[in-house]
Amino acid sequence: MSVSTLDDMRFREFAFAAADLLVSTDAGGRITHADGDATLLHHPTADRLIGRNAIDLISEAEGSRLREELWSLGPGRRLSWEDTCSIEGGRRIVIQRDAATLNSFNLIISRMPSSVRVRGDRLDEIMAERFRDAVMNGRLMAARQPVVETRSGAVSHYEVLARFNGEDSPVGLIAAAEKSGQIAHLDYIMIAAAAAQLEANPDPSYRLAVNISGESLQRLDVVRELCAVISGHEFHRSRLIVEVTESAHIHDIETAARAVNTLRSSGISVSLDDFGAGSASFGYLRALDVDGLKFDGSFLQNSEINIRGIALMRSVARMCAELGITSVGERIETASDRQILIDAGVKYAQGYFYGRPAIDENFFARSTRSLRSAA
Repeated sequence: MSVSTLDDMRFREFAFAAADLLVSTDAGGRITHADGDATLLHHPTADRLIGRNAIDLISEAEGSRLREELWSLGPGRRLSWEDTCSIEGGRRIVIQRDAATLNSFNLIISRMPSSVRVRGDRLDEIMAERFRDAVMNGRLMAARQPVVETRSGAVSHYEVLARFNGEDSPVGLIAAAEKSGQIAHLDYIMIAAAAAQLEANPDPSYRLAVNISGESLQRLDVVRELCAVISGHEFHRSRLIVEVTESAHIHDIETAARAVNTLRSSGISVSLDDFGAGSASFGYLRALDVDGLKFDGSFLQNSEINIRGIALMRSVARMCAELGITSVGERIETASDRQILIDAGVKYAQGYFYGRPAIDENFFARSTRSLRSAA
């Protein structure tokens, strides 16, 4: 996926020239206008698309990941990628957030010419190689985003997010790393750097959260190695939080449960990321003895009509409080979003309303381990 800036006029000129299907949606992805070849979204006519959710139609399997990417877009910026699997011949999809408001998106969808089609397995190989090249050649970066107390706005800790220089979005490379079995190396590098940062900064209020993949959680050898690198640094273990992402399905839940216990026995906290994004979230919460969870941002989409989602979030937050599990709401963009979290009893919040991710140029300065030495 790639992101670039276009003004509305240029975007629309390009759209009408290149698109086989034009779609407009509201903030939650609900289609409000459609014109063109609706078969590109698996519907017979454009009028039948009205009212449907474009994100689900584009990619039901990757819907939560795509929503997260959309909400990272600033006004007037676009997200584009080539989908070679959903329809015969493939399609190119471009999504732009409206330049004047955060509350709508424009989509252009076009059939891919045969000269640019790439087989899905070959594309995976290309992306996996790009991931490895990025890490081995120093293009891995880290961005910090504050997680705050919902009521006071006081910073609780910072989440550290992997970024890649030259790549507008990390999602494609991380997905490729998970598919190719390389994601454990990224998890190791990020954990090692975070531990070094915490050792170098003894301030007890400076706390970091780092993501690890569900793939890594199903490998006890990887988890033991992560614990070993943590043990090589002097800092209070409560200052490090590991967030387990749902980007990779956890199929070996028993091994994952042992891994969570191993991590927690070392003194660090373990949290479930993207809670509610996938169908297995409640199963993970039941099986894994975690310290916290982070509600997926989809709970707040269309909040004025999303009564079911908000009620569910409120119920889970109450359960978390009873179990001593901390809860975080993400993708908080407005004062209204903040108030919903307060009313629901969600203790912590994260999102543009409190601060955007900012690149930390020195995050890896004290950590010398690279993909080459970790492999």
